[in-house]
Amino acid sequence: MTHLTLQAVTRRFGAAYAVDSVDLNVPDGKLVCFLGPSGCGKTTLLRMIAGLETPSSGSIEFAGADITRVPANQRDFGMVFQSLALFPHMSVAQNIAYPLKLRKTPKPEQARRIAELLELIQLPHMANRPVTQLSGGQRQRVAIARAIASQPKLLLLDEPLSALDAKLREAMQVEIRLLQQRLGITTIMVTHDQREAMTMADEIVVMEKGRIAQVGKPLDIYREPVSEFVADFIGLGNILPVTYDGAGAVSLPGGLRIAVSQAARVPESTNDIRLLIRPEDVCVKAATDAAGPNRLAGTVTFIRDVGASLEATIDCAGFTLTAATTPRETPGLALGMPVLAELPPHACKLIAARAVQ
Repeated sequence: MTHLTLQAVTRRFGAAYAVDSVDLNVPDGKLVCFLGPSGCGKTTLLRMIAGLETPSSGSIEFAGADITRVPANQRDFGMVFQSLALFPHMSVAQNIAYPLKLRKTPKPEQARRIAELLELIQLPHMANRPVTQLSGGQRQRVAIARAIASQPKLLLLDEPLSALDAKLREAMQVEIRLLQQRLGITTIMVTHDQREAMTMADEIVVMEKGRIAQVGKPLDIYREPVSEFVADFIGLGNILPVTYDGAGAVSLPGGLRIAVSQAARVPESTNDIRLLIRPEDVCVKAATDAAGPNRLAGTVTFIRDVGASLEATIDCAGFTLTAATTPRETPGLALGMPVLAELPPHACKLIAARAVQ
């Protein structure tokens, strides 16, 4: 059992709170992403788990033991830094062997483990190659192999893919996820990229200003965000100020009434709420179709065409909507075209408005 528990963990720097009273349980064998904008405290939280920062207050428990004050080198955790921190004067095999040498692992066992890891990261033919001669993706794999060489109980990844180009980054997301699943190692990864978190994580921890804004499975957070901040940070979304009438409908700016799902969760404070509908849920209809509930007349003002999909901006007199569609669903869509934007009630979510800064 390698369950990690954080209780009221706080880190202050003078009067400023980098992390503020965080409670969190990290499931055994899962990949958890700390997600949030720069300065939200996610890396500081990871460094406290690693033992590289000491909490100002609160406790960290791992496998039932309090490790809050245990030095980093005694935690038996593996870590991959944003810079990767490989030793440039060493070969691939020597980099992987480094943590094994520190633990005085017998040489025959080192050789066996290195060969095993080189096969795992699919670089068996590069054992003796200097790491300076590797591609970005290959260096990334070597850094992960070094981090797991000593079979750590927890793997920590601090934005390890941020330096890679977009195509390689997406390929490495899949590689790391498959590797983590094969090993079954509990992993925590820091990222500011919501697409990366959605691709890789079993569970996402969304952070805002040092606190946890929401924890949940990727699709749960995407479909049921608890606040405007989470909705805006996780994917594209149409977020509109509305007035709730208490009877299953809201009024948009201008007074237009929109029905929402009977199962819609209404925020505790109904004085300042927002309507969220994702672009893929906005149905674009021809202006000649019959008017009806939740159908808004508008004009197409912008189209982003990437071949397989279209993203259209629709001006609805007082506010705009973004709709994600395909050429097959909306043939002939063009700038200046009048359309009807239909908002299905089941896709209309009510969320708490962002707090005033």
